[in-house]
Amino acid sequence: MIKYIRNSIILIIRLLLKSTGGVLLSKKATENKIAQINKAVLELVAIENTQLVPGLKGIVVSKDRALQLYSLLFSYYELVSNPVALTVVFTATTDDHFNAYKEVKEEISKLMPDITFIKDEGDFKATVVKVLDDIKVKNIFFLVDDIVFIRKVDLSFASNLDVDSYILSLRHSPSLNRSYTANKNQLPPSLSEFNNEKGIFKFDWYEVGYEWSDPWSLDGHILSKAEVHVIARVSNFLAPNSFEAILKEFGSLRESRRGLCYFESKILNLPLNRVQNEAENICGAISADYLLSQWKEGMMLDTFKLLNHIPQATHEDHVVNFKLRPIELKINKLKDTKVTL
Repeated sequence: MIKYIRNSIILIIRLLLKSTGGVLLSKKATENKIAQINKAVLELVAIENTQLVPGLKGIVVSKDRALQLYSLLFSYYELVSNPVALTVVFTATTDDHFNAYKEVKEEISKLMPDITFIKDEGDFKATVVKVLDDIKVKNIFFLVDDIVFIRKVDLSFASNLDVDSYILSLRHSPSLNRSYTANKNQLPPSLSEFNNEKGIFKFDWYEVGYEWSDPWSLDGHILSKAEVHVIARVSNFLAPNSFEAILKEFGSLRESRRGLCYFESKILNLPLNRVQNEAENICGAISADYLLSQWKEGMMLDTFKLLNHIPQATHEDHVVNFKLRPIELKINKLKDTKVTL
């Protein structure tokens, strides 16, 4: 019975979404249509939430960036306490990139056994929906492969967060005063302590603009799994950028929810390059192929200097340094060991 109701509501949402395409509606009609869609989505969310348990899981999206992915995962391993299971959805456009991902899986699984790698075979929506189908906890977060952790963070708070009332961002902090993508200064909104939780602040998502009005970000925001799952199922998208754009179309669902952030940003985007064609995002000029060559040399990003860095934007340009991966250091150490007979 629940399955029948759920499928019926999904059909209604799809019909409502199609009915707005190419049709000029009055402001009132548009508001009514949005209200109908939101109501249907929330009914589906309520049904799905009855089948979920408290907890948190993460989804990491990567394309042709094995070295950057490894650097992200290694920083997660080093800096996150009470870590949660991760699923990596990766796309490899060449055999060399695919082989690099196989090596990432082999190396990182020795450090993080609770991690799953899934290759996207060309239907990103189907892959994401399948991953979400298999997640049975209420809270989720996404990460993209140009992110690294730069501060210690305990995920137990995020695991128990009421995502129907709050959206926690791992990337925001009171120090953020610039939008990288807009290339403009941006003062943060009004911030206040959250329920006597040390080092956590609350704010209104839409008080100011740019990244401070982006609750649906896939860059380290703690989201409702049921909401993301429902929207993903009823919408069409091709890749991470269009997926995030679809989520933002449901921004009215988030208007009553407060934002939460830490005193210091826990993650930082390092836009070294661009590997997608959906959006011409500002980025550096270090090619994915060059980074692949560095991977083959046993390298990873050296982000040690960022451990004391205070970001002023969610994305920042930094001088890129490399270092040997731990497994390569171990191999080199064994090579240098002298055996005395």
